[in-house]
Amino acid sequence: MSISFRNILRTADLEDLERLMVSTDLFYDFEITVALEVLESALERGEESGYHCLIAEKDDQCAGYAIFGPTPCTRSGWDIYWMVVRKDLQGLGLGSQMMKIIEDQVIAKKGSQIWIETSGRKEYLPTRKFYEKHHYRIMANLPDFYAPNDSKVIYGKTISFSRTGNNQLKNSRLPKSIKR
Repeated sequence: MSISFRNILRTADLEDLERLMVSTDLFYDFEITVALEVLESALERGEESGYHCLIAEKDDQCAGYAIFGPTPCTRSGWDIYWMVVRKDLQGLGLGSQMMKIIEDQVIAKKGSQIWIETSGRKEYLPTRKFYEKHHYRIMANLPDFYAPNDSKVIYGKTISFSRTGNNQLKNSRLPKSIKR
């Protein structure tokens, strides 16, 4: 599977990213609306918006995307606000590649913690298992947060630009295909 990555969001991406979100059958309509508003803010204001984009492409089509950025009112916390992989590409390692790139970029910006919020619905079990596979721990579970029987699950991971392992800054190598 030949995938390229870029941090540059283009106007033409918005329609593709909306289709990508719809294709997962996970998001409520209002969540897609909010995600598009976040993407539009990132497109209009760039990094000044507080959002960083990662776009994955396969055969010149959007195959996945993530929006992440510094957590407001923290010194080194970052949030992954949205991370979506096209349904037919899930389980093939694309999400893991994206997570590695995001973590490396957060470390390069001196981030030390990453936070992710997701749904507790049964449809999100593969998503939660994905985060746990990448060493994110459940920090909180807020029952009925989004709706009755739809809790908010908050994951966190401490990373550091000085630690050893997969995310050590000096050993960090972004794929050659990534464009900043």
